[in-house]
Amino acid sequence: MKYLGRKIVFFLIILIPFWSFLVWFFYPKTELPGLILDKTVLEPSGVEHRSFNWITTNRKFVKPDGSQYEISEDYYGFFPINRPEYVVKDLTVFNNADLDSMARDMEYVYYTDAYGIYTNEWVYGRDINERSRLVYGGLSEQSYKLFEKMFRNRKLTLTEFNNLASPTPLQLRFKMQRLLELDFTGWTGRYYHSLDTLLNPDIPGWMRRLHRYYYKKPFDYPDVPGMVFVHETERIFVLEMDKDVEHELPIINTGEYLIDQYNLPEFIRYPYWFDVCFARDTNDVFSTYKIHTTERGDSIMASHHLPNEFPAIIGDHKEHLRWYFCGDWADSPTPFGLSYFKGVQFMRKFFYNNRDDLDRKKFFWEYYEPLVSGLFEDYIDMMDTIEGPRPLPPHHRNYIPFYRRYNIPLPDVDLIASGRVYNPNEVLGSEYKERAYRDSVLQAEREEASRTGYYIGQYGDTVFLTDEEMHELEEQTRYENSMQSRRDSIKRRRLDSVRGVGEFSDPYRLIKIDSTYLRGGRIPVNIPLTKAEIKRRAQMKAAAEKAAQNRAEAIVDSMLESESGPGPGETNTADPPKNEELSAGFRSPTRSSTAPKPVINNRYRLGGRLATNQKEKGFKAPKKIDAMVYEGGSPEPQEQVASDTTDGNSSLESNAPATASSEQEDSVAEEPIGPRWHVIIASFPDKALGEEFIRRKKKSMELLYVPENDSYRVSYAQFKDRRSANKEVINLMTSYPDAWVLKVD
Repeated sequence: MKYLGRKIVFFLIILIPFWSFLVWFFYPKTELPGLILDKTVLEPSGVEHRSFNWITTNRKFVKPDGSQYEISEDYYGFFPINRPEYVVKDLTVFNNADLDSMARDMEYVYYTDAYGIYTNEWVYGRDINERSRLVYGGLSEQSYKLFEKMFRNRKLTLTEFNNLASPTPLQLRFKMQRLLELDFTGWTGRYYHSLDTLLNPDIPGWMRRLHRYYYKKPFDYPDVPGMVFVHETERIFVLEMDKDVEHELPIINTGEYLIDQYNLPEFIRYPYWFDVCFARDTNDVFSTYKIHTTERGDSIMASHHLPNEFPAIIGDHKEHLRWYFCGDWADSPTPFGLSYFKGVQFMRKFFYNNRDDLDRKKFFWEYYEPLVSGLFEDYIDMMDTIEGPRPLPPHHRNYIPFYRRYNIPLPDVDLIASGRVYNPNEVLGSEYKERAYRDSVLQAEREEASRTGYYIGQYGDTVFLTDEEMHELEEQTRYENSMQSRRDSIKRRRLDSVRGVGEFSDPYRLIKIDSTYLRGGRIPVNIPLTKAEIKRRAQMKAAAEKAAQNRAEAIVDSMLESESGPGPGETNTADPPKNEELSAGFRSPTRSSTAPKPVINNRYRLGGRLATNQKEKGFKAPKKIDAMVYEGGSPEPQEQVASDTTDGNSSLESNAPATASSEQEDSVAEEPIGPRWHVIIASFPDKALGEEFIRRKKKSMELLYVPENDSYRVSYAQFKDRRSANKEVINLMTSYPDAWVLKVD
């Protein structure tokens, strides 16, 4: 019986794969013309798009001629030959008419990776974890146009990490973000099974150097799992297991639609690169990454303006034709030979190790393969019923992009991207080898000559430099040193401006945002002014305010002198004052040092005519007049009323007795005031909190009470019209991004 059982198991092991292959071989083909874009292909095996080609082969999606999609040929991007030679097959050779024809004939496009190829990993064959000069990569204008035309034609469009980050130009990034209805924050992250650089060689050297430069200390962490987040403006932070995170891996939480439609697991771990993006429409989020952080980890992520849960899949919730995967999902080491067996998904648990956190094959079998296969199956079922073009996504004007929301300077992608023009019809790369050899020889000769004044020639002879050559060499060295110091200074200033330290610390940090860019588009951020320039401008402003104040005081003094009565030797024929005692005790103010200066309303401090008879609306006369001096007691002063308004001349009325104060209050009742527009910057449920806020700001602000909701609101300023208030809100956008306008009748 044991021998018979072994024979049955043996025949099953042989017959099941054979039967599965026969089913796949005779399975009907589905003609589905499409395009794959992958600009990060170091090997003909095409690791970056292997997972997607696995699905097209297993589902028998074929080209119009009936042939299968070849993993090493049927894509656009970088084609390696023999290092350092390569071939580029790019969309830049097509014009608009060609792109229109392609968008009409094809049924799908999938942009897998546009990170590109760099000199270290391909030209020189050095460490691929070190940064170097770009050889080829980034989305082109034709790539965006094709994606847009496919979207308008209601075709299936898919893309993923890394197509929005560098080296894709910023203009194309903004266009793709609008088309995908998302906001790329610039943050990327990855899980590492060990943060110890001695035990984990996958941690690149540039990451360790960035950590030392940003925190002023080495990348020294224990042998524990963790996650590293890196921003494209050269910022970094690390989350350690048990200290910052409770679960070492990012967990993908899947929404109900994908679970019901494609039978995806509700939770699954993801151990590779991902990016942090936000959806402009929350209905487009179909699954999310969850970082199970501790209280300390929450504070670290919050300090960089990041939540612990952010989108993993951003799709089109209306038609389900546009998808963005926030991770390097198509990069998977899944054996490609299994794609030739139909129904192999039922035995998927035998092809990955569930105990290995670094095994990405589980993510492919349990999540990526059923998701992408389901998306294509649904599209095939409805592609014959789709009619008419669709418009571009709407502008989400109420959404504030991540960079503008937190005043983060935009990255300089041009420093990373290459300006070389590629010819996709010829073999390129040979010149890199010659250039590298020539540069290394010239560098060695230059160092030797600068030290000794001579160098060893090509045939072993000694070559002495002339005075002119020495002078030229010194000039060249001086120029290279100055350019290097300039690059280092720019890099240091960029990092200091991001961190807000040094010359960019408060109150010297001054970032101006053009108001024309407040409704979308790129925000030009000026480099903050230097201390000397800020000091010079502050002095000019103080001098102008002082001159305006002096002019206002001179006008007031001249008016008071004209109203002080007849001069020496003159008689006054006017009627005597009603209150003789008060008249005898009244003394006119002068400009003597002992007399206090008159109180000037703030509205007249910056110039203009100060009408002495004009009473400010809603203003009541104070109980004490500092500009007047009384002798022989302290009678209650009366309000000043205009006696003649027809000829423009003003005079000071005689004071009435204290018993008639109520009658004068009726005669000088407050004039009705119109609606005022207040710029509100904060709201508090308690009056004490509002007063404390104003005290800490040390600015003249007003606290308004709103009885409708029993709250207190801080008014930064008030205006007569809404237009002026809106301008003030725009000016306060950097300091108070949540400022708004309130109308008070």
